[in-house]
Amino acid sequence: MTLQQLLRLGYADSAIRLSDPSEKDIPVQWVVLSWEEVSPGDILLISASDYAPKLATQTRKRGGGAILLWGEATLEKSASQSKIPVVSIPDEQDLQANYRMLLTILINQRAYLMERGVRIHAQLSQLEAEGRGLTDLVQAMSEISGRGVLVQDKRLQLLAEAPSSTLFSIWIDVLSHLSIKENLPDVLHDRKKAGQQNITLNQSIPGGLARLITPIVVGGVARGYLSLVGMDGEFDALDTMVIEQGALVCGLDMSRTKAVREAEKRLKGDLLSAVLSDDLTPRDTHLWVESMGLDLSQNHAVLRFAWDADEPPSLRRLETLLNGEVAQMRAKVIIEAVGSEVICVCESKETAISLAQAVLEHATEEYADKPARCGVGAAVDDLSLWRDSFRQAGQALEMARRLRERKPLYFPDLSVYRLLLQLEYHPELQTFKQEILGSLLTHDGSAEFLRTLEAYFDNNGNLSQAAEALFIHRNTLVYRMERIAEISGLDLDHTETRLAVQLALRIHRMMGRE
Repeated sequence: MTLQQLLRLGYADSAIRLSDPSEKDIPVQWVVLSWEEVSPGDILLISASDYAPKLATQTRKRGGGAILLWGEATLEKSASQSKIPVVSIPDEQDLQANYRMLLTILINQRAYLMERGVRIHAQLSQLEAEGRGLTDLVQAMSEISGRGVLVQDKRLQLLAEAPSSTLFSIWIDVLSHLSIKENLPDVLHDRKKAGQQNITLNQSIPGGLARLITPIVVGGVARGYLSLVGMDGEFDALDTMVIEQGALVCGLDMSRTKAVREAEKRLKGDLLSAVLSDDLTPRDTHLWVESMGLDLSQNHAVLRFAWDADEPPSLRRLETLLNGEVAQMRAKVIIEAVGSEVICVCESKETAISLAQAVLEHATEEYADKPARCGVGAAVDDLSLWRDSFRQAGQALEMARRLRERKPLYFPDLSVYRLLLQLEYHPELQTFKQEILGSLLTHDGSAEFLRTLEAYFDNNGNLSQAAEALFIHRNTLVYRMERIAEISGLDLDHTETRLAVQLALRIHRMMGRE
């Protein structure tokens, strides 16, 4: 065993080298307490108060490899002149206890490692029992190992981190590299298999660095990843012990957090059901909402999400996407899966729309051919109006389906569609559409004519802008508009006609394109 390995196992990074010579490759045979006992390959363990420069000379002449100093003393100047390593060790235990520990490591490294592993587990478990959370656990692992430590969730989002002193200046770059999914070892991509294998990997990363990474397993599945980061080629048995015991305790913390979150989720779901069904008194409702952490001085909007596909992904997946974005935004919400929808109550219109947009974008990235839709009800300032926002969100969701809208639809922005939804089954609606657009709907190229009209009105009758939106030449657009007028007999220079055509186009979109 080298001196560096001995010091790492016994003191982690709390030993302080006082002299310049490196202890990295110095082999250690034994530990002695007197310079007269020193033989080649031995190290001398003495009290710092007994140190004198001549001891370093005498120890070196007898073939000794280093001097370990126990206790406090101002020795930097004299020790730095030594021709062999002089190391200051912690005085948390007495000299004889240090002596016994070092001999135990030399005689039976495996047994010592098992004992050290038990102590590490006990230290981390105590932090977990006190509810200190991942941040304190990661800090403790960093102090024990002297490495940078980070915990990531299953999507590689950072949950907790503690850079080592040697990595502090480049830590942001390290985190950026390790947050990329492609940089996760291939064998860890399948979270179920990773949870069953429960392996620790040594992975090189740019900049002459490396990391030890292991899955954090909860319920047989990798729920996250624990990494120790250091210089390439420097990881040792202590690092392996820290990451193995750390992953176990992080798993306990994640499991506890998940159980608390599930309990809160059930309570919030019950609250939402009670509010929407008006099963509680106003006072009980206010008390319950406040206990869930929502600020009743804020406006709240209801969001309703659903898949729009013949064979949609699971509702659980949609709920997971929503929970992921909520965690990213740190939004205060209530979420509940009901039937084929996921219902969410969110503070403020702006937060609600931003959250909805993020969920839909994430869903599109994963399921391009199976879109998710979202309707957002008006933001209301009273609990008694949540039911109104819920109903409005349902109408906006239905309109998002019919319009095949990839963005969330906010009910107050639906404009004339709010009126048309109320008249959907009135026969006059279909009659009106046929009177205005009938000749275009039955003519060859009807879809092209309708897109042209929609672009024309979307750009307020500006032919150049409409042509640009359609990716056609302005002259081509002019020709199409002439053909539309010829086929339909519509005079778009007439204000009432323009209004009627826009209304008919919206009826056509709402009722579904033939």
